[in-house]
Amino acid sequence: MSPHQAIAVAVRLFAVWLAAYALRTASATFLGGSATVYGGHIDTKGLIVAGIIGLLTLFVAAFLWFFPLTAAKKLLSPPAATPAPAETLDTWLAMGCALIGLWLLASAIPSMLRDALYLYSSFSQQDDLVDFRRWLAYRCVEVSIALWLIFGSRGFVKVFWWARNAGTKQGV
Repeated sequence: MSPHQAIAVAVRLFAVWLAAYALRTASATFLGGSATVYGGHIDTKGLIVAGIIGLLTLFVAAFLWFFPLTAAKKLLSPPAATPAPAETLDTWLAMGCALIGLWLLASAIPSMLRDALYLYSSFSQQDDLVDFRRWLAYRCVEVSIALWLIFGSRGFVKVFWWARNAGTKQGV
């Protein structure tokens, strides 16, 4: 695999993360409603701006998905394009899973700590803490998935290849 192809794989992984992040943010913005409702009325200008930013983000993710080698050629200089030693597809998939797991872990831990500190500081008060407990449980699930992707990526690779070859003669 050439360095351009390795960078293209990383660009595609980034495109998947960017699309997932844009959809997660859009669901929080449009379905959550708390960020768009002020004084009983909906902030339509804010929704329009958020929608445009979300669509542009999805457009960038689609561009990166369909043209990863273009980005790779812009990121990598021609002298660095000498072929690297060949790695197996399983190694690349495990490395990609570990990178996604690290990214998920890096984004989940700060939110989880913030929610845990809020729960700890307001434990003596009679506030409605149901939402914070739900978000804390959600973040715990995110951290467990991230740790599974990081440390159990070989198991994920086996599940991936099993699902890809299920029902074919290769899967038998």
